[in-house]
Amino acid sequence: MTIAKAPTIAAPTQSAWDEAKVAIHDVRLSDEWAALRRQIYRRALRMADNAVFDFRLLLSDARNIEMAGRLMWQIIKPFAPQVLVGPGFGAASLLTGTALAALADGTSLSILMVRDKRKAHHQKKWVEGQRQPDGSRAVVIDDFMEGGSALPLVEKALKSDGHVLAIQAIGVFFDMWQPLGSRQISTGRYPVVSLFRRHEIGLSRDCFDAAPPLMKGGCPDFVDQPRWWRYDLNDKTAHPRKCVPVIADDAVFVADDHARVWRHHAGDGAIEWRYDSLADPAKGIVQQLQYADGSLVFGCYDGTVTRLDAASGDIVWRWRQDSSVHATPELDLPRGRLFINTEQWNDGRPFGRLIAMDWRSGRLLWSRDHAWWPPGSPVYDAAQNIVIATCNDQSVLCVDADTGSLRWKRKTQGMVRGKPAVAEGRAYLATEQGRLHCLDLATGETVWQTRYGRPNAHQFTQLRDDVVLTVDGKWHGTAFDAQTGEIRWITRLRSPACWNPVRCGEHWLLLSQGGHLAVFDPVRELKLWEGAIGGRYHQPPAVGTTGYGTLLAAASNNEGLKVFDIHPYYHLRSPTAALLKRPSADLQKEAPA
Repeated sequence: MTIAKAPTIAAPTQSAWDEAKVAIHDVRLSDEWAALRRQIYRRALRMADNAVFDFRLLLSDARNIEMAGRLMWQIIKPFAPQVLVGPGFGAASLLTGTALAALADGTSLSILMVRDKRKAHHQKKWVEGQRQPDGSRAVVIDDFMEGGSALPLVEKALKSDGHVLAIQAIGVFFDMWQPLGSRQISTGRYPVVSLFRRHEIGLSRDCFDAAPPLMKGGCPDFVDQPRWWRYDLNDKTAHPRKCVPVIADDAVFVADDHARVWRHHAGDGAIEWRYDSLADPAKGIVQQLQYADGSLVFGCYDGTVTRLDAASGDIVWRWRQDSSVHATPELDLPRGRLFINTEQWNDGRPFGRLIAMDWRSGRLLWSRDHAWWPPGSPVYDAAQNIVIATCNDQSVLCVDADTGSLRWKRKTQGMVRGKPAVAEGRAYLATEQGRLHCLDLATGETVWQTRYGRPNAHQFTQLRDDVVLTVDGKWHGTAFDAQTGEIRWITRLRSPACWNPVRCGEHWLLLSQGGHLAVFDPVRELKLWEGAIGGRYHQPPAVGTTGYGTLLAAASNNEGLKVFDIHPYYHLRSPTAALLKRPSADLQKEAPA
């Protein structure tokens, strides 16, 4: 009796892997790679409670299939495959595109397609395609890898149907680079080569060019040790959100959760004056202090709206409008007025008002009733002379700024306790149900609506040029096209961000609740720097220029008030200089992020 000799199964060589790395580097410098990267945002990524990917729409376009197939062939060619194996429906078009690219390059490849389960009729196959000689070199092709669950399916199906192949590598269109996915498979099984990793579209906690072991990039530290540090500030724990500082007049102003306002010398932190509100309410002062005309203006949970002389701390005027004020005043200095939402408790029966006040005297100009409590901050549009204000019954009002008369009223999907943004005849509102609304300012009609991610509260929606910036309740910051609502770019933090991005020259800052600060170049769509400043936060920092340099002030929930010098690189450098083709052209990350 003759016993058949088992076929020799060739393992992938280190030289093939090294050659593939060079090919990946070259591919990621190409215009086609950059075009596909942009398509990922537009056609494959959507925001839910997490960032969700579905590449079927992107890879059902003939041009995208052709580009992706040609690039995929370049990065798997070093493994000299004879067979391509594709799991499921998602890999079908990429599999075909890669095979056609190989054929155009003079290599004819066979294709095996693995069903998600064995067919129950006819030949009852699990693997479709012509059986190949035992030991044939194969590369598995897939559109997406996260946990690596497709590989066991492929191996089980091949074995069950009697295919004996020498798998050389796995080629993936988009790799989430997770510990139990490609990182583990690459270490113990097969090389995993990908056209895109999550880092290439901003989904990394580290900066874009971070390198091990310290995971630091080439940009200098945005801040280092505090210039000065006031250890005690906020001590109440029942309500997490506190006051945002403001830097002006060579001073750092901040309110604490006992409703006291402080002026600190910008250079050394010396306290120059303190203002005490009429009472010590449970929430204190929860807003962004407004500095204008040599004065500070703010609302307080004791129901007052107050204007102080910034130099002396003396009261210019103070009026008690209602039971409490959570909202930040919206100033219209050219017309000498401000707008603010106020709240009345009424023994638990919700009621509130949108009011206009005279800037000089604080006297009431007009009042418009709300049907519920309105902690959100209003926004003024000078072009149409209107005020947009939100309320906790999920309504949004548009009123005439001169009279308070109603222009229109609409409902949003979720409350808005932060602040809308307005520009170019549109209003943008991020709700506490994870929705971003774009409304026409003239009519209130919905222009578009989309998910911005896991719900987050108290967002002050920001606009920059033609993008709307939001932060979700997981760890994402996302820029949406202001005209269409499509995702333009995304970034990932280490914990949820506080309220909103903060401008620093041409850069954006995001402070996360865990005390990590991230700096972005919005033109190149890059995270330039990321580091910890210590403390826990539920409010963003402030940036301002003083005689002592450009400073960052952060009022924490548990570590007082910290003030830092900002490195000159970030306020002298324009991010429009030295534009890159793509965010990480020379980056080949091998370390987890």
